[in-house]
Amino acid sequence: MNIEDTLYPFLKIYDNLPINIKFLIGKIYNFIPKSWRYGNFYTKYRIRIISFEGYSYEEISKNEKKMLLNRVNNAIRTIPFYNKYNPIHTFEEFTNLPIIEKENIKLNFSQFYNKDLNYKALKANTGGSSGNPFSFFIEKGITRSKEAAQFDWYWGKYDYKAGDKILMIRGKPLKNNRNYEYQPIGNKLIVSCYNLNKENIALIYEEVKKFNPRFVHAYPSSLLVFAKELKRLINTSFPSIYLKAIFLGSESILKKDEDFLTAFFNTKVVNWYGHSECLIFGSRCDITGHYHFHSNYGYLELIDDNGNQVTTPNQEGQIIATGFDNNVMPLIRYNTGDLGVLSNQTDCECGFKGKSLSSITGRSKDYIILKDETKLTLTAFIFGQHHEEFDVIKEMQIIQNEIGKIEIMLVLFDEEINFDFDKFKNRLIKSVTKNNLTITINIVNKIAKTHRGKHKLLVQNLEI
Repeated sequence: MNIEDTLYPFLKIYDNLPINIKFLIGKIYNFIPKSWRYGNFYTKYRIRIISFEGYSYEEISKNEKKMLLNRVNNAIRTIPFYNKYNPIHTFEEFTNLPIIEKENIKLNFSQFYNKDLNYKALKANTGGSSGNPFSFFIEKGITRSKEAAQFDWYWGKYDYKAGDKILMIRGKPLKNNRNYEYQPIGNKLIVSCYNLNKENIALIYEEVKKFNPRFVHAYPSSLLVFAKELKRLINTSFPSIYLKAIFLGSESILKKDEDFLTAFFNTKVVNWYGHSECLIFGSRCDITGHYHFHSNYGYLELIDDNGNQVTTPNQEGQIIATGFDNNVMPLIRYNTGDLGVLSNQTDCECGFKGKSLSSITGRSKDYIILKDETKLTLTAFIFGQHHEEFDVIKEMQIIQNEIGKIEIMLVLFDEEINFDFDKFKNRLIKSVTKNNLTITINIVNKIAKTHRGKHKLLVQNLEI
């Protein structure tokens, strides 16, 4: 029995309970062993992780291929969309299957899941960087158990143990728009990423010091705002609290921002690649900085613009994912919309053996389009050099509705700051070919977040 998935539909009821009742329930729940809470698959998957850690590269490839073929052939038997295909026996036959886009699934949803397993279907969704909602099914008793086992193992590498205090800065607004809230389940102090401003930061900081967390789990954008506001308050690095690690997920982070967080909090920043669909998992290596994709979790492909496998190191491609463990709605050759660069390493000095990406360069829509239809990445355009204005900018969002035109929305730390619009704008314009870009800058009080509390740096309304 999987207690976690059985109780999951009642989470909203739990969230609305008085804090003293939530505290009691949470404390009791924390004493239940993870293997009971998440059921048999939690233990089974932990064994798979440990087995893969002990395999040679050849054994990893063999077992990865076996799981991939089993997953595809199971889908051919049980999923309407794949019923027309013959069972496969080779990787070449696998690559002949179509790459699936979100739109394919949204338009033909009933063709992509096993109706005989309706009783095991749990609805999930993701907004993605585009903010375009996408719903799908995960498998009851499997998907969330797998995620728990994967992160218990991964975070455990940084000395995390169940019950350790976590400061969490991410997610939806808190009830009654609170600045923070203690969550007994998981022993977390949750700080609202919607209220990080100079009026609230001192109160929030006092609560954080009293809580005395060992780890931070945050969206990069939210933690950056928290750290910048706090630095303006205390004008020094993060004092008093010993943090073992900062766990950052769900958004990308620039090197300069990571360096700032590392220095400010005086601890290691841990970053990984994953997504709500739970198909592939990549952990960033502490030695090389490359993202190691774990073959026990799912299958990674990198595909070029012509649909061919990327096999040349340092070449960029689309990240295509196939999960191993969802029988309800197996997503096969699913286009994540993300871009990565193939690493030249298959055997890392950290001990990892398998496929790696030297970098994850963003999403396929993380570009602006110039007047001559050149695609320009935000990293090159905005962050390729340090603009002095960054010191007074709290948040930024770029919106593009027309080719060759962008609107930049800025939230400043202090509205009284003397911000030179023209100087900043002209420097950006000069960084591209003459007469190739028009920029409008607007100062706003806040920038809307996604329903999950994420910050969207680029709202790209052009088809790319």
